[in-house]
Amino acid sequence: MRSARAANHGKGPARERALRRARLLLLLSLLLAACDSSPPSAPEVPPFDPLLSETALLDHLNFLAADSLFGRGVGSEHERRAAEYVRDRFQEHGLQPGDTTYLQTVPLPFPVNGQTGATSQNVLGVLPGEGRLAGQWLILGAHYDHLGFLRASADSVVVYNGADDNASGTALMLEVASYLSDQLAGVRAVDGRRSIMFQAYGAEEAGLIGSDYFCEHPTVPMDSVVAMLNLDMVGRLRDNVLILVGTSSSDEWTGLVAAANGTSSLWFALDERLLGRSDQACFYHSQRPVLFLHTGLHNEYHTPYDDVWLINTDGMLRVGNLVIALLQDLAVRSERLSFGDVALEFAEQR
Repeated sequence: MRSARAANHGKGPARERALRRARLLLLLSLLLAACDSSPPSAPEVPPFDPLLSETALLDHLNFLAADSLFGRGVGSEHERRAAEYVRDRFQEHGLQPGDTTYLQTVPLPFPVNGQTGATSQNVLGVLPGEGRLAGQWLILGAHYDHLGFLRASADSVVVYNGADDNASGTALMLEVASYLSDQLAGVRAVDGRRSIMFQAYGAEEAGLIGSDYFCEHPTVPMDSVVAMLNLDMVGRLRDNVLILVGTSSSDEWTGLVAAANGTSSLWFALDERLLGRSDQACFYHSQRPVLFLHTGLHNEYHTPYDDVWLINTDGMLRVGNLVIALLQDLAVRSERLSFGDVALEFAEQR
């Protein structure tokens, strides 16, 4: 996830919008409290049946956060290797390319290693829909780049492996893509099924460059995007609490999350201050409903100690269950989500 840079461009919500927001938060707390009756003073994590493979998640994490990828620095050959790894997994899962190829070239506005003209890549894979809804799109995104490495001496380097930030989101996105490419292929709904594009963004750590580039150069009409879900730092779930960012972008998110939570048994916290801190930002500014799933910052954030052995894979599996249930519901529901025009004062922290 990208570090914050102070900016406050919000419009200042009117009283009616503030009341609407308060009702939204109250509704969400009531709906999600109903999913589990454990007292908050002594919560007991409910059991669940994972839909994804822990072994497969660890395989992705161990590749992406290995020292051999040298922190997947923006514009580097190592970032390119990570992009190609994601592309190869998309091909294995039978996804179609989301552009003329799977890789969307992203020009970088700064030199890399003293060379101008450097590029990053977005990796785009498509699970086509069918019927009346096939021309509408759901997007599941995650950035795969990180901070790279520092040279400690002539013969040693310090690698910022970025296991949580954001090998975790990339790994989970890949496994959700694998699951849905199998499970949704035979789904036949009355109105058909929406198409899903899985997007792995480059150059997030340099300023959300990859996702911004897609929003500025979309490969499908932006107004055909029904919702964008973003996975950024989903590997360190604590106390079974998942942070949701973007519930203000559609009134329907509360009911959808509550219904989807039956397969994951998570508890939730809301933090709209993060709306501009990750790759959902440009979709939100394009007035698309967004939901950013995040397990929180920690002491290893943006340090060389963000390593795979600290990842909570059980927590990732719970988040995966939730994402799958949300996408399955969104893929076949007859109506589009409404965009919540809630002009929060901190919505544009970028």
